[in-house]
Amino acid sequence: MSHSNAVSHSLERVRRALASVVPPPRDKLAGNNKAAAVLVPIFERDGILNVVYIRRSDDVASHRGQVAFPGGRVDPVDQTVLDTALREAHEEVGIEPRTVEVLGALPTATTYTSGIIVSPFAGLIPHSTPFRPQESEVAEIFVVPLPALSDLRYRGEYEWARDDGKVARYPAILYGGQTIWGLTYRITVDLLAIIDGRAP
Repeated sequence: MSHSNAVSHSLERVRRALASVVPPPRDKLAGNNKAAAVLVPIFERDGILNVVYIRRSDDVASHRGQVAFPGGRVDPVDQTVLDTALREAHEEVGIEPRTVEVLGALPTATTYTSGIIVSPFAGLIPHSTPFRPQESEVAEIFVVPLPALSDLRYRGEYEWARDDGKVARYPAILYGGQTIWGLTYRITVDLLAIIDGRAP
């Protein structure tokens, strides 16, 4: 199978798998300060799928300095949680909503550290997208090739010091000096499972 055919097959598998995932209705999340949505931006270059991540600023209110997907809290202006993900991705990294082919919703999950309910959406974007970080919230935008996310050589652990002083260890992807752990790791692993033909 050629690279382009393999990419098309992977994307179609994601579309089919996510077609049955129903995101929560906005009216259950609007006004809930624990509700958020993120976009998992994917693009193809030279026959390889790549995933876009951000490293959050050290000045934001929560999850300072952590790797995440572009996204944020549900706002009254958002008609749906998908609108939240697209609006936040535009604000944080400059992805134009009209250029996103939404592949579907991934399973909703809750953050370990703050209990925020997050609705993730996978979206295909043009490889030529000019990323623009929102400096007040985004310290860095970086890209990881899908094969690296699947490569066990980049798997490890992240040690997080809890408020009670105890250290908790979580599985992580360690790539390019970045540590992908927590909710972002779980969303990534769900996506990889779908692409590999396994249920998330």
